[in-house]
Amino acid sequence: MLRPRPTDSHDEFRRRFQRWFGPVYYFFLNRGIPCEEARDLTQETFLRVYQSMSGFRGEASFETWMFQIATNLWRNHVRGKHAEKRAAQEVSLEAAAEEGHQLPLDRPLPGRTPQAGPLDGVLAGEQRDVLRKALADLPPKMRRCLLLRIDQDLKYREIAELLRVSIETVKSQLSQARDRLEAEVGRYLVRQEGP
Repeated sequence: MLRPRPTDSHDEFRRRFQRWFGPVYYFFLNRGIPCEEARDLTQETFLRVYQSMSGFRGEASFETWMFQIATNLWRNHVRGKHAEKRAAQEVSLEAAAEEGHQLPLDRPLPGRTPQAGPLDGVLAGEQRDVLRKALADLPPKMRRCLLLRIDQDLKYREIAELLRVSIETVKSQLSQARDRLEAEVGRYLVRQEGP
């Protein structure tokens, strides 16, 4: 039996890399991974494929095997991000401002200058209306968590005690609220920033 020469396996890997890089990259993008991280995870996938090709037994198709590697990397990445969130230190808005960090509310909207004229005032009013509607559309528990955090500047622990839930639940509710508002209000801002 002829064993493949090392150059044959390198050529085979190169062909598979060229064929599958795009689909693996989009696999990560479609799961909400930012572009740079998706590129890193795609490269890590192919590194693992390359390192493990000699052990690939062909019990499944190459594509299935490769995407299983990608899926495992994606799961590990998501677990790592959740662990970072849980371990994050809680900082009040006042403390951040005192340390000189620019708060999101202090920044002008992307592509806009601070209030310059009547049109900007109208647009800002429309944006407030869109934000109010998006807040009203949040589930009640999520909206309460967000308002307690923003309006009363309560800490996670205080919100958890007040609502009789765990701190993890508060963090989850606030994260989901932020994502929903960003998706809803973000779409509006993108439309408004057009030509």
